[in-house]
Amino acid sequence: MRDLGTYERHGDHIDVRFERHYPRPPEKVWRALTDPERLADWMGLSHVEPHVGGRFETMLDGIKPMRGEVLVWDPPKALELHWSNEHAPDSTVRYELTPEADGTRLIFTHRHMPHATCALMLPGWHVFFARLGQALEDEEPPDWVTRWRQMQTVYIEHYGLGHLQLDP
Repeated sequence: MRDLGTYERHGDHIDVRFERHYPRPPEKVWRALTDPERLADWMGLSHVEPHVGGRFETMLDGIKPMRGEVLVWDPPKALELHWSNEHAPDSTVRYELTPEADGTRLIFTHRHMPHATCALMLPGWHVFFARLGQALEDEEPPDWVTRWRQMQTVYIEHYGLGHLQLDP
């Protein structure tokens, strides 16, 4: 499957990469990544301080909220965050937005994610980026848990992750 996220393993940690295309301008994608009201549409309740050094918290209404700090704030091109939760302590995520003729290319990396939780996180990011696309189209995203379990099966089979942590 060409739209699966990829990863490189470095000992007990991995670096994850996803590429997506959204048929919306970078400014609209940027708002969906950084405006708490738009983040709520696809990622969950969020708090954002829009500057380097600011707090960035998301999935606050979920079981494993992410809390962190803005490292790069370069609208509408790049957002980089240092953040942590139980499944990805002390990790860094980066969103890079590039205009394309008919929209925006998003390149996402999540560095220093524990390998032990990649069967949770890889399908999670996959579903979040699908939900982002639906939010950008003003569509109602499907049930997160059902879709996440479906994608978890795909990632487990594709990457052989069945021996890792499978339940949050």
